[in-house]
Amino acid sequence: MREAVRCQYLKAMGIPVWVPRDELPHAAPSQLLPWLGEQHGPHGSELPVDHLPNYRNAEDHPEGGHFAAELLDHRGNTTTRVAVDAAVVSNRDSVAPAATALTDLPTSPPDSLVKPETAVAEPLVVADLTPPRFELHFIATGNGTIWVCDRQEQLPALQAFAWQVGIGMKWSPEQGSPLSFRWPFIEHGQEDQSSAVAEQALRAQWQFFVHHGGRHVIGFGSNTRQWLTRIQVPGCYQDDDVVTVMSCAERKKQLWLALLNLPMEQQ
Repeated sequence: MREAVRCQYLKAMGIPVWVPRDELPHAAPSQLLPWLGEQHGPHGSELPVDHLPNYRNAEDHPEGGHFAAELLDHRGNTTTRVAVDAAVVSNRDSVAPAATALTDLPTSPPDSLVKPETAVAEPLVVADLTPPRFELHFIATGNGTIWVCDRQEQLPALQAFAWQVGIGMKWSPEQGSPLSFRWPFIEHGQEDQSSAVAEQALRAQWQFFVHHGGRHVIGFGSNTRQWLTRIQVPGCYQDDDVVTVMSCAERKKQLWLALLNLPMEQQ
């Protein structure tokens, strides 16, 4: 590399230009060492202008110039450039094998450097924020039993059936006031009333019953089964409404067997 080019690289990297004190093997003869004198003399950048080597024409040499600036500004065909070119020619034999080895490198990058193909993006799944519409009606009775039906008009039949089953199971006939859960809770287009939010609200409703002694559910209707099983409320369920179960011996038998299979701590 020519001295001027080397100095440009050093300047671009922020490295100060240094002055060699001894000639290096296979290097071009230095024009600066005769002016430096002893090995521990002044730094090259501190030398006065009249001690600098005449490495270019006198008319191009600015008065009072800095040594590093002179090297960085040097662009002409000087004796230094000729000497460097001669040194490069003399060392060509030792450099040639390395250059030849570079030509033997593969033209294509190795497999580890090949950029992998971009994975095909999966289609975006849009969440359904449509509010579900359902209602559940609860009646709490003795021994932590919560009776549930889908429609409000079935509440009288549910209360009568709960009293009859409680007598047969030897449960306390005590009943609380009916409590209704409707969704959407408020008709408001600005609020999130999706299925996930409905589950959270219904889970909070069940925790209210648990806080007051509720332990299991006896449910009638498809909505009751769907939503209470989604939040994992224990108990027994029938898809038919309470009026149908009351009028069908087979349905009542299925309910009776389900009640007998409830864990003892829930009875």
